[in-house]
Amino acid sequence: MNLRHKLCDNLTVTLFLSVSLIFLGVFYYSQEIKKDSQVENFTPQTLKTIGFEKLSLDGLNKIISYGIDFNSSFYDNYYNEYFDNNIIISVKDMETRRENYLFTGNRIGYPHWLGNGHIFFTSYCGTSCQGIYLVDIFNKETRLGVLSYMDQKENKNIYTNFQDWFDHDFNFNGWVNKMKSEIIDDKIYLIFEMQDLDGKPIGVKRFLFTGNTLKE
Repeated sequence: MNLRHKLCDNLTVTLFLSVSLIFLGVFYYSQEIKKDSQVENFTPQTLKTIGFEKLSLDGLNKIISYGIDFNSSFYDNYYNEYFDNNIIISVKDMETRRENYLFTGNRIGYPHWLGNGHIFFTSYCGTSCQGIYLVDIFNKETRLGVLSYMDQKENKNIYTNFQDWFDHDFNFNGWVNKMKSEIIDDKIYLIFEMQDLDGKPIGVKRFLFTGNTLKE
């Protein structure tokens, strides 16, 4: 084979490789665009549904709890990631209409207002207990307390141990049935509605919330 034929063959190979690389580049780019398009079509915004919402007492903010629908196109079959993060809690400024996410998790209860600057909600913690989160809606500071439900023993009725958000322990009779908050004379109260072993109401347990402590 003479030099001219060799040059022609080399040129043909080079052109073939160049065309192949261009084709592969275009194909890869188109796949990335397709992938990005799928992600865009299945963002949490399109997958989430409102489970609960409530205005603050001053009407300035709204707390919203979203449930996230599973979609393999978005989660890419990462089931653990989904089940760990299938509830989103956010706060919406009613004047600016801007919304900020506060908390992402799973197995949590609906949020309650505690005054106009904090929310609280329960979480799963195991047998005979409940986690209870406190979240500042402005700086997203999050604190976790625990309610432990103690069984009846020899000379002691059932009671609740509350390890609060500020490293204090409280013990009180009965088990917590429901929880809520109230503002009375500009003072903020965390309120537990209590029940006995048979599920009958036995009154309420009230705590004064000052922003950095709870007081009986």
